[in-house]
Amino acid sequence: MAQSANKRITVSDVLKDHVHKWQRGDIITIEAGTGVGKSHFIKHELYPIAKKERARILFFLNRTRLNEQFREEIKRDGKSDVITIILYQKYEWELLKNSVVVKEDYKYIVCDEFHYFLTESRYNKNTEDSFYAMINETSKIRICMSATADAMIAFFKYKNIQHESYSIPRDYSHIKELIFYQNDKVLEKFLHQIPKNHKVICFTRSAKKAFRLHDTLKNSMFVCSPSGTASEKKYMNKEKVSKMLIDEKFDEQFVFSTSTLDNGINLRDKQIKYIVADITDMDVLIQCLGRKRIIDKSDKVTVIIKNISNKMLNKLIRDCDRQIEPALYLQEHGTSAYVEKYRKQPNRIVYDCPVNNEVGYDKAINDLMFFKEIYDKQFFEQVVIQEDGYMDYIRMKLQQDTYTILDDTFDKADINDYLDTIIGKRLYKEEQSELIKKLNLRDGRDRRLKSYRTINEYFNEDNMPYNIRGKNRDQRRVLENGDINPNYNKTFWLLAKHQCL
Repeated sequence: MAQSANKRITVSDVLKDHVHKWQRGDIITIEAGTGVGKSHFIKHELYPIAKKERARILFFLNRTRLNEQFREEIKRDGKSDVITIILYQKYEWELLKNSVVVKEDYKYIVCDEFHYFLTESRYNKNTEDSFYAMINETSKIRICMSATADAMIAFFKYKNIQHESYSIPRDYSHIKELIFYQNDKVLEKFLHQIPKNHKVICFTRSAKKAFRLHDTLKNSMFVCSPSGTASEKKYMNKEKVSKMLIDEKFDEQFVFSTSTLDNGINLRDKQIKYIVADITDMDVLIQCLGRKRIIDKSDKVTVIIKNISNKMLNKLIRDCDRQIEPALYLQEHGTSAYVEKYRKQPNRIVYDCPVNNEVGYDKAINDLMFFKEIYDKQFFEQVVIQEDGYMDYIRMKLQQDTYTILDDTFDKADINDYLDTIIGKRLYKEEQSELIKKLNLRDGRDRRLKSYRTINEYFNEDNMPYNIRGKNRDQRRVLENGDINPNYNKTFWLLAKHQCL
């Protein structure tokens, strides 16, 4: 039977005819966006197969909250006889203790959100251990799933790890509008103007920034990692957060969260009209956008993302190089030369590896962290080539035709307010300088433009109803109150406002 044109293709649709062909030793990668049934496939397609084979499934998850939520689902559905849930971090801890976790009766290892190995490597050096332990389980069928699998699949190819890939088409038709912003204050101003019956979830890079926004916009909830190091975690209302995870919605108008909610958490609420993200890592960004589950075709959302300017992209490239170059030097020249050259320069991707030599250790490179730095650098270099490259990349990634820049709208509104206050006033040198500074017009060599003719051209091009008459001279010797005119014989500008047609 042909599928309805409106029905979204699910993981089960794609894999149900393939799963019986998988053999022990296979590595399967599944790239599929949020809400297309990755977990459903494991619970409803793979579960009965494993049960019939008298085999078991070991299911890896990467977030404590998601672990609790999914464990309850498995228990409620009576499927814990076959499916065992474990956190990657717990597995890594057991590996350090040389404990056996993957037992004989496990035929299937499912690595949910397997982008974890790369994205978390920046903060957790042990992801390399869990990754290679999984790869070395060659008697199992390993199923790796994620909405953001590109980087990990690139890593598989880089390491010549054989795998079979499946990809489900992405659908971003629920995005009503794509907006970028540059200035945090502009975002704050925008958030204050959102209608009270519209809800917002905002993801930030730091707990500090999330808490500051929460403190500014009172009808809000603050979320960060309960096990993280951020001092702001003491302000988190854990009961409210738990209620949100259970209800899959929140009562407040705003949620300000770090990326601790970046995957696996569902929010089903048509009142969520805005998703805001200030996130640099592309995989984490896409995961954050997937937290709102789309209920029907009328459920639309406006996505607002902080732009990364070319100046910042160049800084990020230099940051990557600071990690990559010492690692390359170690590869080429060995431990002794590396220690001599870089002993006072910390490097997060180079670590001490115990060996049987005169000093008792050798220097080694964390494969995943090393690749992540290279992958990120190549991405930054790709988008920095053209002006507004980051915004254009996101636009294409999210399948949007256009985008707008929030700052342009608010800056223009602010400038109009300012201009209205100086209509008809004589603008002498000091007032002219203030106007020039406010407008901040620049040429191709980044020089500030100062002539009133250039300003008039700007007004005309931007359809702003203003005009400056320059080269006026103040001939008044005495002011109306009888005082001597301090501006006698000085030139001034006069700003006029005309009616829009």
